[in-house]
Amino acid sequence: MTDLSGPSRERLKKLLKEYNEYPERHQEIDEQIHEEFCKPVAIVVIDSCGFSRSVRQHGIVNYLARLERLERVVCPIIEAHGGRVLRVDADNIFALFPDTGSAVRCAAEVQRNVEIANEPLPAASEIYIAIGVGYGRVLLVGDDDAYGDEMNVACKLGEDLAEQGEILLTAAAHEALGASTEWQFEDSSVRISGLDLTAYKLVR
Repeated sequence: MTDLSGPSRERLKKLLKEYNEYPERHQEIDEQIHEEFCKPVAIVVIDSCGFSRSVRQHGIVNYLARLERLERVVCPIIEAHGGRVLRVDADNIFALFPDTGSAVRCAAEVQRNVEIANEPLPAASEIYIAIGVGYGRVLLVGDDDAYGDEMNVACKLGEDLAEQGEILLTAAAHEALGASTEWQFEDSSVRISGLDLTAYKLVR
């Protein structure tokens, strides 16, 4: 099973310092960092919807309480699908998985369970989410951070492009699913940070 963590931040800082101090060794150190820190993983970025509006209407304590409930719903599902919570940051939950299939199954179950959890609640207590999924070699630092293009794009999909209740995959995550017929997707062209990309919305 893929180890979903990386070497320490201190180790990375040491290598980056050497990279800065010895320009003639750039290629060598770059390759060393990639060898030590980079692994192929699936990334799931879960973003709550309507943060600013909800805080204005119901107050920050109300919203923080909803986020606490969301964590209790989401984190066990991540673990049940073989993933690991990377970190919880503001109203986002970041998780890593060894493969894209596990990530997509988790994302779909999370959306279902969030909807179920909302059913008996008053509107002021409901919380909704959008999810982005990426896959590729990313630079893992310790137990709580990850860097790389797929991490960036998955964040953009989850935080900026996905609507309430949606799951959007990057092109790399969609390709990594191979010929699986477990799901159906709708593709669309999107523009992220000046880049023209394709996103795939899970529809079944």
